[in-house]
Amino acid sequence: MKKIIRIIMIISTLIYPIFMTCFAGIGLIYNKSSYGEKIEITGIFLIISGILMASGAFLCLFRKKSVNIISLLCSVIGLILCLSMLYLLCSHADSAGWCDNYTMNPVSDMYRKRILPVIIPSLISTGFSISHIKQNRTSAK
Repeated sequence: MKKIIRIIMIISTLIYPIFMTCFAGIGLIYNKSSYGEKIEITGIFLIISGILMASGAFLCLFRKKSVNIISLLCSVIGLILCLSMLYLLCSHADSAGWCDNYTMNPVSDMYRKRILPVIIPSLISTGFSISHIKQNRTSAK
C-alpha cells in the first residue's frame, strides 16, 4: 500500500507543484509588463514554493531522520508559501476583474483549480516524513 501511495505522491508532485505551480509562476513573470511588479513577485514566490514542495516530496523517500526533517520543513513551508501566493493572486485577479474571454468565468477559479491540488502531495510527503522520523526515534531507543 505504501508503494502505491508513494507512486501517487510522485506523480501528483510532478503534475501540481512542479508543472502547475511553477509554470503559473513562470507565466506571471513572463507577462510582468501587463501585470505589474506585485504579480511578478507573486510568480517568483510561486516558483519557489513549487520547488520547495517538490523537494520535500522527493526527500521524504529517504529514511534518514535528518533528511526527513528537511523534507518536512520543505513541504510545510512550500505549501504555506504556495497557498499564500494563491490567495494574493486570486484576490488581485478578482479585484482587477480578470475573466476568461470565452466563458466569462473569473480567472481566480482557474488558478484555484490548477494550484489547490498541491495540498495532496504535500500532505502525503508530510505524513511519510513524520512516520519516518517516528520510526527512527523508535529504533534508536
